[in-house]
Amino acid sequence: MFRAIIKDREAPKTEKVIDVYTGFLFYNDDGNPLVAMHWQHRFNYMVGRYNDICRVQIPNITPHVCRHTYCFNMSKSGMNPKTL
Repeated sequence: MFRAIIKDREAPKTEKVIDVYTGFLFYNDDGNPLVAMHWQHRFNYMVGRYNDICRVQIPNITPHVCRHTYCFNMSKSGMNPKTL
């Protein structure tokens, strides 16, 4: 999935280097890497839209909650904890 995202997107004009890290996966319209706060805003928007449309309301979730869910599910499926 990540390779497809990189292949399909327009290459950044210049490679961003932030705290010695490069090769970011997601960029904003200005060509800067998306940070956790961007994702938090996206999650808040999606939850808000869902709650506007549906009768059953869901609580606010964060990207960090998704990380915990992923780790929990991988652990339950038998993934090696060191690999996880």
